[in-house]
Amino acid sequence: MTSNIKSTGKLHSYVEDLFVQLFCEAFGPEKSQYLYIQYPFRDIYGNSRYIDFVLQNEDIKIAIEIDGETYHNPSKVSKNKYYDDLLKQNSLVYDDWKVYRWVYNQLKHQPEKVKDEMMTFLGEMP
Repeated sequence: MTSNIKSTGKLHSYVEDLFVQLFCEAFGPEKSQYLYIQYPFRDIYGNSRYIDFVLQNEDIKIAIEIDGETYHNPSKVSKNKYYDDLLKQNSLVYDDWKVYRWVYNQLKHQPEKVKDEMMTFLGEMP
């Protein structure tokens, strides 16, 4: 069972909290109730996975991934981990998800740019 931000309060990590803060600044805190965290899905091979954040309605499914340098940077992770990240994203695209990704350093050092991109990419969705 997934939960939305409103029902869970603080999240598991500083990075996730920072994303939610920027999301609320961009769209208003009341819109965070539509943002689901650690949303389960299955990749094309039937493996259980989780999407960091999800927005969805009857017409559109949006997956938002926040990548940390330690776990997602191609120059810092194994080839298998990198390939697995690609499989995850490709599986989402195959299942008609729109996928948006930001890295921690963008959230921390370019918050206004990230908010602008969120508003451009997500528009009136939330």
